[in-house]
Amino acid sequence: MNDLNKISTAAIVVGYFPEYKIVVNLLKSLSPQVDHLILVDNGGSREAYDFAQKEGLAIEYIEFKKNLGLGHALNMGFERAVSLGVKYVATFDQDSAPVADLIANLRNAHQMFEGQGVNCAAVAPVFFDRREATKVYFPFYLEREGRIISRMPNNCADNYVETDALITSGMLVRTDVWTGGVHYDDGLFVDYTDTEWCFRARAKGYKLFGCLRIEMGHAPSDAPPARIFGLSFFRYSPLRRYYYFRNTVSFCRADYVSWAWRRRLTYGLTLRFFINCLIDKKKLRSLKMMLAGVYDGLRRKSGEFIG
Repeated sequence: MNDLNKISTAAIVVGYFPEYKIVVNLLKSLSPQVDHLILVDNGGSREAYDFAQKEGLAIEYIEFKKNLGLGHALNMGFERAVSLGVKYVATFDQDSAPVADLIANLRNAHQMFEGQGVNCAAVAPVFFDRREATKVYFPFYLEREGRIISRMPNNCADNYVETDALITSGMLVRTDVWTGGVHYDDGLFVDYTDTEWCFRARAKGYKLFGCLRIEMGHAPSDAPPARIFGLSFFRYSPLRRYYYFRNTVSFCRADYVSWAWRRRLTYGLTLRFFINCLIDKKKLRSLKMMLAGVYDGLRRKSGEFIG
């Protein structure tokens, strides 16, 4: 990173049995964009770290003996980043492909909102599935007067839009939000870790913004999504079905989640239940795990699935 006019920034990449070439390319892309690069290994990422070192990349490596969940990994990464004195932290999943000026553009957005007196906790690019031949953008959602509206580059002329939630990958967070007590909930383990954090940050008075003119390729699921009735349905393993259903049900019971969002998520979960039974390869196992997720969500069970 150029030392002129530099604002200290770190990037945290969380890996879990990744395709090491994709992670190495991600690390290569991020290395010149940030002051500190941290790889948190939730399992199976050592090969990527070793190869990145051979490439001469300066990476701090945090390894756990077992997968302790996305929230725990992010909290440990933030703890280290904060100790280094950075102002911003960019978080990434292992499956993203950021462009060379992504971090600089996101920092500029943060500084613009800061100059306007906006209490912005995080900004993020609009993303598309990098595996598909045609760009299909994923929207930003915002509740207005009891309705959930979506904004994407093709239906909104604005450069920046306020949003209720951002995804982990590509999110640039002010570190003082985290040090102020808005940590990640490690009990969720994986799904809704980012969404829950965003809703809790907003409940504390922070704002979130999506950057419609800043793009990033990302792979949000195990395989390209199924397109049914014009809607995208992610393909996940039965275990991920469990976490998604458990955490959705649990999330909907939180007091900072509005009735409009509860209705939308409940409707979406019902639709996904039937669609997943059609598109999943291990249909019976998937069905059992979704039902187990609903049951445990009603009980507000958290942590790693043991079964």
